Amino acid sequence: MTLTRRQFTGLGIATAAAATLGVVPAFAGGEKRTGQLSGRKGYKVSGTVAVKKDGGTTKVVLQDDYLFDPSKNPPDIKIAFGDGETYAKGSHIHNKLTVKKGAATFEVPAGIDTDKYSELYIYCEQFTVILAVASLK
Repeated sequence: MTLTRRQFTGLGIATAAAATLGVVPAFAGGEKRTGQLSGRKGYKVSGTVAVKKDGGTTKVVLQDDYLFDPSKNPPDIKIAFGDGETYAKGSHIHNKLTVKKGAATFEVPAGIDTDKYSELYIYCEQFTVILAVASLK
């Protein structure tokens, strides 16, 4: 597709107007925040995590480099959100995390506003222990 100078200028003006009004253009794609998991309490957890918003859906994506300590098997592992290494009650996104290696995607329930939190956790709910933290940027 070739744009004329006038079309290109018009597109720039429309984009600037949308940004000023707080409107996200349809072609802008979804929001994405990422972070690096770091183990806690003697757990070796690593990898990249992303929180992606697109349309009305938010998803947590564990990237290919995700690895949960293979020597450990705590019960009741969940993914949740919070701040200051304190997870917010009711912010867990599934019943139990069983993936220990590689990519996986989880849909965040509609009632959880991930924008309110700066960290993502892998934690054991039964013993209220944070096993890994990722600061989201």
